[in-house]
Amino acid sequence: MLDEAGIIINKCGRLPKLSVALVKYLADVRNGILEARRLNANFMYSLNNSKGLDSFQDIFAWIYSNFQACPQLLKKCVFYLSLFTQSSMIRQSRLVRRWIAEGYSEGTDSNSKVEYTEKLLHELANLGITEHPHQTPTVAGCQINSLFLEYVISRETEENIFLPLEVSVLQGEGSLNTQRVGQHLAIGSSWKRDKFVFDNMDLSRLRSLTVSREWRPFLISDRMRVLRVLDLEDTNVADGDIEQVVKQLPRLKFLGLRRCTKISCLPESLGDDLRQLQTLDIRHTSVTKLPKSITKLQKLQYIRAATSLRLMDEEPSTPWRTSHGHVDACNGIIVPRGIGALMALHTLGVVNIGAGGGKAILNELKYLSQLKKLGVSGINRSNIKGLLSAIFGHSHLESLSLQLHKDDKDLEWLGKITPPNNLQRLKAYVHVVKYPHWSYLQGLGQLKRLHTLSLRFETDQDVELQFCDNLDRNRSSTHRQFSELKVLEIVCSSNLHVMFAGGEMFELKVLKVHCSTGASLQLSRIERLHSLKYVWLKGSFDDTTKEELRRKVTQHPNKPNWKLD
Repeated sequence: MLDEAGIIINKCGRLPKLSVALVKYLADVRNGILEARRLNANFMYSLNNSKGLDSFQDIFAWIYSNFQACPQLLKKCVFYLSLFTQSSMIRQSRLVRRWIAEGYSEGTDSNSKVEYTEKLLHELANLGITEHPHQTPTVAGCQINSLFLEYVISRETEENIFLPLEVSVLQGEGSLNTQRVGQHLAIGSSWKRDKFVFDNMDLSRLRSLTVSREWRPFLISDRMRVLRVLDLEDTNVADGDIEQVVKQLPRLKFLGLRRCTKISCLPESLGDDLRQLQTLDIRHTSVTKLPKSITKLQKLQYIRAATSLRLMDEEPSTPWRTSHGHVDACNGIIVPRGIGALMALHTLGVVNIGAGGGKAILNELKYLSQLKKLGVSGINRSNIKGLLSAIFGHSHLESLSLQLHKDDKDLEWLGKITPPNNLQRLKAYVHVVKYPHWSYLQGLGQLKRLHTLSLRFETDQDVELQFCDNLDRNRSSTHRQFSELKVLEIVCSSNLHVMFAGGEMFELKVLKVHCSTGASLQLSRIERLHSLKYVWLKGSFDDTTKEELRRKVTQHPNKPNWKLD
């Protein structure tokens, strides 16, 4: 009963009034379990025709008027959302890149197309079709309003106006009429991978294929000659499968392989066969270098590669998950010489410039003038000037992520660098093995436009971080440290004590701390973080420590959203 009720509540689109009414309704009927199953099987019909639930017609009128007010392109976007699991968070960048590949964007260049599709997402949110929960403040994600989507899909067969897009979803042991496969197909994790059923589908008009979890080689076919979007995120697809993808799908514009950990190598034929490719997402795979032929992909706009720089990861599709594996200071990907020929690139990362050939790669970066976001690893005092020189004059660059080499003896040199004038966000990721003293990190405090700071301590020593006002520490400088910092993440393998002061981190909104098993955590003067909105603390703390941490967070004047694991 609880499982059935949970599904129903999710379908309510998080509307408390409707959720409470449905729970009360199920409690009053004679056989609540059977009635709950009936509701789930035909949710919208049951809401419209069950006694006791007829008072919610105003909600359906609101949904209907909102959908009718949408221009045709937004209606397409609404149906497009049905390709994703309704309860999951979806990265906005994932939708943006897919919609650009589908031709839903307008603009003269890649940056203006991104802005246009982001505007579509904002319009969907304003209409109540998508929501942006507070769970993931450091990741741009959205969630579908399940009630809105259920209603729109339920009207699909009633009015032709509700057919702006052909979407098919395979779940359970279901099959599709071959004439109804249409342009977009999603294969759910629960669908029984039936080769006979799949081989008999008409895939000649298929433009996008989204697969969840289990991958089978027969899911790729040369009958998909017009396929533009292939999204295999979180599946068990392997190297050999990608070779077939490259060979059989020449019109691909979007290839999503995020968290496909069995992929370790991209085929050299990638650059010869996928000349239309715009988006390549291989984050959290085992790929360590890009093939040389990738330099032939003149339409490529977006490359995301390597393992996550984020120390405490909260991907929208899997909230509250910690980053997997060992976070190394040089976990960026090796790119080939000639990468500077990809003039359309606006997103590139994470590139390892600490490996062999790093200077040559820095020279290539000079030619990527359209870059909007750049992630670089292997940063040290000897190559930082070369990097800043390479990106000097990149007028579109808004976000720069630097992962510092863990073997640097001190970071004082960081306070002396000057980021590009137009930069809006600077992110620094520091991996510390030997921690002599807090002064080791103080150079970070002088970094201009530092938005995100992630610190990982792997040491047996107790770690004390003193984010104290410069004047209190009798320093000659009157400049506040960390004055623009918005996000602070700390992962520590030993006992950790973090002390804040009123003059520092005035803009800090997000604090996340993860202590290893057996390590203790102290937070001092957290109330002095005047802009704090969100706190996530994770570790195997004893009851006394948990209670103390809970008390400090709940007594904060801002009453921030918080989670204690």
